[in-house]
Amino acid sequence: MTDPFTSLAGLKRGLLSDQIYELMKSMIKDGTLPPGEQLVESQLAKRMQVSQAPVREALKQLSHEGLVSHVRHLGNFVASYSEEEFAQAKAARAELEAIAGRLACGALSPADRSRLSDLIEQMHGAAEAGDLDAFRELDFTFHRSVVEASGNSYLPKMWDILEPSLRSMHVLGDPSFAGDWHEVAEWHRSLLDRLDGDDAQAASDLFRAHAAGTLLEDGQGQSR
Repeated sequence: MTDPFTSLAGLKRGLLSDQIYELMKSMIKDGTLPPGEQLVESQLAKRMQVSQAPVREALKQLSHEGLVSHVRHLGNFVASYSEEEFAQAKAARAELEAIAGRLACGALSPADRSRLSDLIEQMHGAAEAGDLDAFRELDFTFHRSVVEASGNSYLPKMWDILEPSLRSMHVLGDPSFAGDWHEVAEWHRSLLDRLDGDDAQAASDLFRAHAAGTLLEDGQGQSR
């Protein structure tokens, strides 16, 4: 298997730390670097064929965003999460999506709406194929796309901070879910329908309920 770190081999110093940061952030988000894995500067630098300085800078940035934890005398580790942190991340996501739903309601561009609708159709395709990994990625893409469609440039940055914890905790695309994944796709269509309307508060409430996992209480389904 190709080492993903070698993709940076031979690059110039310039914005190298930014490129290392982006690569490692992507690897944390997709689970290539799992929670709890130790990140040793010298080893990372050797694998990427760069000096330790840009790796150190990238790790500092990742630590600042909460994606990497620095433990004194032990080093840097991919952040892992307690039950309390799980609850906090879930609550933060619910409020973030409530804001995004309110701002995006009635304001979707034709391109945004087409993208969201296409993602739902792709979810059905993944459900039909039994490809949970693909479904999960489409689920994340759908929710981030709504956050981006909000028009508030700070919300996607906040989503990026939350996403690694949401992934590691299986807040979206929970593999233990035993229900119908086609139904889950249709829950997303109900979210899109709200965005097509003109009731921003109703959109906000539905997105909050979806993210918080309280839709079952209303007989409408469960967050995924």
